[in-house]
Amino acid sequence: MPEPVPDHDRPPHGLQVEVIGVSGTPQATTTVEISVPHELVLAVGTGATGRRVRLGLGARVLVWWTGPDGVTRYRPYEVGDVRGGAFPTWVLRPCGVCSAGDRRATQRVTMEVPVGLVTPLGMVLGETTDISEGGVRAVFAAPPTVGFSDVVQPFPDPGDVVTLAVVLGGTRTELPSRVLQSERLPDGRRLLRASFEEVDVATRTRLRITTSQEIGRQLTGHR
Repeated sequence: MPEPVPDHDRPPHGLQVEVIGVSGTPQATTTVEISVPHELVLAVGTGATGRRVRLGLGARVLVWWTGPDGVTRYRPYEVGDVRGGAFPTWVLRPCGVCSAGDRRATQRVTMEVPVGLVTPLGMVLGETTDISEGGVRAVFAAPPTVGFSDVVQPFPDPGDVVTLAVVLGGTRTELPSRVLQSERLPDGRRLLRASFEEVDVATRTRLRITTSQEIGRQLTGHR
């Protein structure tokens, strides 16, 4: 009898998954209790402090998992029921398609977030065009015209290590970053692409939650 073909659209029974709310719900880690095409039942998950996370009916979440094939996937769900008892569970219903991507390194999301480039002469302000747990692409304003007491702040070259200041989850976060690309655009603005260096666990978690929430909003149209 042939082996059943694995269904990559949903995490299998018994697998550990991460659940991140689309609208500010904390991140939770939990285990799959039941996995069928129209429904995913998870044990109520715990957050970073080890306490159970509360999810309301109708809440939109993004579920992340790494399957037996080693591929990381995510899918948006809606909370259809919260069941109590000795072992409480969340009952989730799919509200979008499954997507594959390596969240931890390369999965980028189009997202406009204010960003500052810290220089010896002050802060150069810009805005991200996309961001991931591993790095960022951002566009900064054109330098001021020289000759009116304006100081032209230096812009880094590829290979330089710089500090980028981004607000993640309401917290200003400074990220040491290595410049991968630096160029002037036709309209005079400056493009910077950089990878983050030595990101600690707390910062990586904020990056993960920020990018996952935006992915969830884009997939579900939930704002």
